[in-house]
Amino acid sequence: MNKWSRRRKRIIVSLIFIGFIILVAIPAYLIFYKPPTCFDNKKNKDETGIDCGGSCQLLCTAESLPLIIKGDPQVLKVKEGVYEVAALVENPNSNAEIYRAKYFIRLYGAQSIAPIKIIESETFVPRGTFAIFEGPFTTPDGRIPLRATIEWQESSLQWKKSNKVVPKLKVSDKVLSKEDSNPRMEAHVENVSLDIISNIDIIALLYNDKGTIFAASKTFIDNLKPGESAPIIFRWPEPFSEKAINIEIITRILPDKSFIR
Repeated sequence: MNKWSRRRKRIIVSLIFIGFIILVAIPAYLIFYKPPTCFDNKKNKDETGIDCGGSCQLLCTAESLPLIIKGDPQVLKVKEGVYEVAALVENPNSNAEIYRAKYFIRLYGAQSIAPIKIIESETFVPRGTFAIFEGPFTTPDGRIPLRATIEWQESSLQWKKSNKVVPKLKVSDKVLSKEDSNPRMEAHVENVSLDIISNIDIIALLYNDKGTIFAASKTFIDNLKPGESAPIIFRWPEPFSEKAINIEIITRILPDKSFIR
């Protein structure tokens, strides 16, 4: 075989190889190769856990701090046989939120070991401090609840990273009146941001001289335009048995109207 024949053979083999790469190998790679994602149930890329951490939106459990319930959840009597539960909760994760955190509120009587009522619910967990408010509700056989516990459903605590700027709301002009008859509190909420704010959840917490919540109520504002202010009113059907030493109004911007109850 002369030199030209060998060279021609090498060229033919090379062309066949290149053709195989172009016609078979590359299409097969494109069809069967699945690039790593944050939803493939594998720990890959820069993830610190399976589909969490690194560049993924989900925060790994080991990277998050637990929610803090500030003080005991308080059982509040609205009127005879009707109750509410209120609690203040802190999210210590400054860069993460939970879209739907599920929880159980268990209510206990004076001597009961087993709960006399269990409330299952869910809430949006924003950055910072927020309030949980459940009620009004009754209890089986008119039993009187005296204490409550809140337990989070761990599987629902899916932390998502969030560095978005939260529009600012300003609460002012808080006035509490008629405490000895039909208590009523008025205030104003103002949108001090440059954007329209929608789905505003507002919870009022009243504290006694021991720093314990003894009354609570909630309301809702559909939306506020930039610079707009709206009046808010909270009412209670019966006189207060304690004096309000401190009043806290907690605002929270909900993701959508499905959270409104």
